[in-house]
Amino acid sequence: MSERDYLNELAEFEAHYQYDTTYMRELLEHSPLAYAKFADFMPLASHRENLNPETYWIAKLAAMQVEDCGACLQLCVRMALENEVSRQLIESVLEGGSGLPDDARDLYDFSVNVASATSVEQALEDRIQARFDKAALLELGLCIASAKVFPTIKRALGYAKSCNLIEIKV
Repeated sequence: MSERDYLNELAEFEAHYQYDTTYMRELLEHSPLAYAKFADFMPLASHRENLNPETYWIAKLAAMQVEDCGACLQLCVRMALENEVSRQLIESVLEGGSGLPDDARDLYDFSVNVASATSVEQALEDRIQARFDKAALLELGLCIASAKVFPTIKRALGYAKSCNLIEIKV
């Protein structure tokens, strides 16, 4: 794919999601080869095969809350809405999991623990292991891990200093 094609994709993404892609443009400008590899990573960051949309987006939003100052979380909210996840579910996740049914709250707590690299309470671990098969657990891991990539790149560039908490609009 050419640099112009990447720039067109970024412009479309930025317009569609109202998301600032400056850091991606800078990556493309300063290292087209690195950007090409980053672009190859993008499908992994949104991979969903074994998890239903609600499960996937609870995990993604919970992990992004741990990692992000707001802009990437807002992007994930827009994507969750686009994938027909209910506003009520999204709001519950954004409110720290309050109001979620027990199974969803377990998933939220598990995702936060994994994203935070903190130990998972054994009873919670047991419930999650009993609920999901190996394929779903692997997908949860990919979902949570990929949430770290975008905010980490932005922080490395110093954008976290200028990044403000924003009101997450559902």
